[in-house]
Amino acid sequence: MSPASSQRMNVDKKIEIDTLLSKFLTMTSYKKRSRTRLVTAIAIICASFISAFILSVVANHSVIMWVTVRALPTGHTVVAADVIGRAVALPAGNAVYFSADRDITGEIVLRTIGAGELLAVSALSQDPSVLEATAVPLSVHGSDIPNGLQAGEVVNLYHVGDSRLSQEVTHPSLLLSHAFIVGVDRKGQNLGGDLTLTISMNVKSVLEVLDATASGRVVVVRVNG
Repeated sequence: MSPASSQRMNVDKKIEIDTLLSKFLTMTSYKKRSRTRLVTAIAIICASFISAFILSVVANHSVIMWVTVRALPTGHTVVAADVIGRAVALPAGNAVYFSADRDITGEIVLRTIGAGELLAVSALSQDPSVLEATAVPLSVHGSDIPNGLQAGEVVNLYHVGDSRLSQEVTHPSLLLSHAFIVGVDRKGQNLGGDLTLTISMNVKSVLEVLDATASGRVVVVRVNG
């Protein structure tokens, strides 16, 4: 065999080897990409199963709790029509709110509870002596109440000194916090006089509030309004 023929054969073999090596590397790279895609797909499927499991666990922890249908004023005695049972997701062992398997009829409301709220255990009591509430009518200037005030709203009462009623005029002060409006009578206001608000309050606050009306004005401020 001539040197030229031998050299040509060596070149052909080198080309063949390079071709085989290129095919091998291509197949190896394809297998790696396929393996990566497979691992990614498996990870996504596992994540989906885990998410579904977590959602299922959370749903299984939902319990039926008592929720107020309407606002409940301080001193109110709870009746069946005041509440409704609703499913709520709460941590296991919840002891803060009343579950719907508890009979709460006859309980006394210790603080004003808004409509749609969960009934907190601390907001109710079975002992009537814990809190005694009464409805007190107050005559208030039309300019001293929020526009459109309605029964069922929660307000703060402030005492403002009036020089026409007392020689000693003091700075405005908070008289009663989070009082519940039982009724609003605007008949007197329509005739150019004051209107009458009926407010639910603890009996211990009655004398202080009435005394404030004798020495100044009572200004009504809507809470969260």
